[in-house]
Amino acid sequence: MKRALVVCVALAFAPAVARAGLPCDVALGVLTGSTLPDHTLADYQWDITPHAAWGVQAIASLGPLEAGVRGWSTSTTQATGLAGSPPVSVRETSLEMVGRRQLLGVAGVQWLAVASTGWLHLGYTPDRVMVATGGAQAPLVVTLAPVDTWIAGAGLGARRRIGAWGFGLEVERRFFAFDTAHRSGATVVERRESFGDWSARLELARHFVRS
Repeated sequence: MKRALVVCVALAFAPAVARAGLPCDVALGVLTGSTLPDHTLADYQWDITPHAAWGVQAIASLGPLEAGVRGWSTSTTQATGLAGSPPVSVRETSLEMVGRRQLLGVAGVQWLAVASTGWLHLGYTPDRVMVATGGAQAPLVVTLAPVDTWIAGAGLGARRRIGAWGFGLEVERRFFAFDTAHRSGATVVERRESFGDWSARLELARHFVRS
């Protein structure tokens, strides 16, 4: 469903620029790479080592300006801090609008400035953890609610075109925020904190030129 949405949005505005009498290049691509979580997430017992990621992207170009949509997904783990409870998986999925500006071309390689904004979903597996209460009492069930928040990013990319195929590399820093809770002495502190991640992406794209 997400892939279909990415393709449809990009193709939707291609006819509009074509009616203006200008050539429009639409590129449909698959992405793979790695995402490095923010080091401060280690304070909340996240695994902050780089993890594999994948996605899809659809971009339409009109001269030096490019715009489209991207889906991107990765996962890591978070320890619960509860005795006998293993870490849970945290799946990070984003759907973003992407804007790019062609900067310069050197030896057949096009360099790009990249900006993005959109929606981020964090989901846990399993999303319920059993906490032993001791004695004959039944264990307590703790629900790990999903998190939905806005995300924005900026970065640089490079692309080489060979015929109808494009090969790209992109590095982007993204920022997001969500509500946190942690213990400070005998009290629990709740506040909204900002985090981020680094993503490196390789792209293989098929280009379709409309005129």
